[in-house]
Amino acid sequence: MSNETKYAEKQVYRVIIHAPIDKVWTELVNTNQARPFFWNGSWDTKGMAAGNAYRIASNNDKVVAVIGRIIEIDPPRKLVTSFQLTSLPDPASTVTYLLKEVEGGTEFSLVTENIIVGSKSEKSMESGAKFIVENFKSFVETGRVTFGARIMNGLYALMSPMTPKAMRAENWPLD
Repeated sequence: MSNETKYAEKQVYRVIIHAPIDKVWTELVNTNQARPFFWNGSWDTKGMAAGNAYRIASNNDKVVAVIGRIIEIDPPRKLVTSFQLTSLPDPASTVTYLLKEVEGGTEFSLVTENIIVGSKSEKSMESGAKFIVENFKSFVETGRVTFGARIMNGLYALMSPMTPKAMRAENWPLD
């Protein structure tokens, strides 16, 4: 019997955003406000530079849903991060955001890799990636996420007092 870790196949979620690449990039890496396509979380980092740690924090920086490190950044085309959900015991995976100029806008791809097969992170990241791609497109093009995302974000805000203690920001300092 092998104890070798098995990883899920790389998943690519792609959409065309009808906006210039610089606008798409700026919205993706904006650290100054909550990102509704990240469930109203915001990048918390000492700077969007390779090697820097980051957190995706929400509820006035009281809750941290994701931690990781910026592995590579090549504005306005590529951002590679390690990615670990704080609510799950699974190890970090890799998330890559790719932007490419195309006729009529920007091709935006979210790529997930290095996720353990059958883990809770695998299922969560699949649905999460679809949510991010769909709502990032909507947000960049219209200034708003989809109606469903607005409802979901509102529910998350209402339920914030019930957030698991393990996700509290004090448990996930930005190193």
